Amino acid sequence: MTLPCGAKTESNTMVEPVPVEFDFTGVPPPRVFEPPPGSKVVPRRILSPIHHYLSRSRKPFWSEDLIFTQPPRIYVDQKSVFREIASVTQLRRGDHCMITLNVLRCLSPWIDYLVSLMGSLELSHLYHHFVILEDVDHVDQFGVPRTKQGAIVHIMEYSNTVEGFIEEVRVKSFGEWLALPKVFLDCILQKARCGRVPLADYGDMPHIFRMEERLTEQQRERIVHDAEQFIANPQAYNILWSNCEHTTNLVSGKQQFTSPEVHFFLWSICRYFLTFFGLATLHAVTMQCYSRYCLQYPFWALAAYYTCTALPVLAQIVVQFGRLAHTVAASWRKSLISRNDVYHLLLKEGCPAQFSTEPWPSASSCRGLRSRRWAPDILHFADGRYPIRISVAIVFAYLASDAIFALLAQVVTRILLQTQGHYWLIGGSDHTWEEEERIRAEAKTPKSKAE
Repeated sequence: MTLPCGAKTESNTMVEPVPVEFDFTGVPPPRVFEPPPGSKVVPRRILSPIHHYLSRSRKPFWSEDLIFTQPPRIYVDQKSVFREIASVTQLRRGDHCMITLNVLRCLSPWIDYLVSLMGSLELSHLYHHFVILEDVDHVDQFGVPRTKQGAIVHIMEYSNTVEGFIEEVRVKSFGEWLALPKVFLDCILQKARCGRVPLADYGDMPHIFRMEERLTEQQRERIVHDAEQFIANPQAYNILWSNCEHTTNLVSGKQQFTSPEVHFFLWSICRYFLTFFGLATLHAVTMQCYSRYCLQYPFWALAAYYTCTALPVLAQIVVQFGRLAHTVAASWRKSLISRNDVYHLLLKEGCPAQFSTEPWPSASSCRGLRSRRWAPDILHFADGRYPIRISVAIVFAYLASDAIFALLAQVVTRILLQTQGHYWLIGGSDHTWEEEERIRAEAKTPKSKAE
């Protein structure tokens, strides 16, 4: 619908005059939860960000202006490469996109922007996934992404907001406190719903990431068709075995019903449990054996110490770097990344001596090796005692160092982009493998003609 200047709504409230008309055509109405039969609860309307943009109450944080292209990153499965887009107008139908996971979305535009910025700075590694359903041609005067024909661009996703969740619980519980626990439990298990949502609803989170894929027009059409079919016949949401990543991977180019983030999360819990168990064991052994064996047989004590600490870490480093190098090489041969991207990824992700930004076991473990070298000497600083809090502090020191490295790496990268226009300055090129092969072929052609 179109509301001209000075028009009145059905509730007889005056619309704020604006210099031009704004069009609500194609915009989903405010969300309203129907109360159960017999309920006297009056439902409230839940507005989404696009309603605020089109009514000019505020503007989104993104624009269609191109900024510097950020370097790629390795996803948690170490099999995929993704990159932060330079402009929302780069998005095309069928793209597998992500934003930083934000459980507080729509509570405040500035909270949304802060969470989005944390993902851009690699301080957060949990993502929300969705599929683009139309090509983005431009961003209108209200900040809403539109197609070439002027229609609003939509995405397929599982989503909900805190405000929507609270309203749903309030309505379904008949407004009674005693019914809240049961309704809350029912809603929390299915708190997200699959639907067709305007891309503009994420205007307060402008840092959007896209999986690096080469999709043909036929593949894009197939992805959009499958996404529309899934919207019409959605599966029930479950955060562990049927979440937004499962669905997006199923309809996207990967076509696999899987969630690497869930696998990574479960593995991280297991890994930290084993880490604390190992620290507790090492603490107990050190307390019992230091004065009796370690001082009498220092060489064998040191060998046993490094066998239990350094060797497993070194083995993990070799495996992690091997998988990373294979992914980078495969992405290079598929022309998904440039030569500069290859050098950047191998240095940043594989060399902990540099600004290693991912909280991978390889990065933190390498830094851990340097700390474990002096771990037995801590006893000299503790009057012959080995407090367990020292070991725990070392573990969390690795997490803090990862965050510091991540922030420093992003700051340096952005400074290089602003001052030099590139994030890799020593050799390299902006060409992909196919482009370099074509350049070589063109360089040989004049020589063959001259001969």
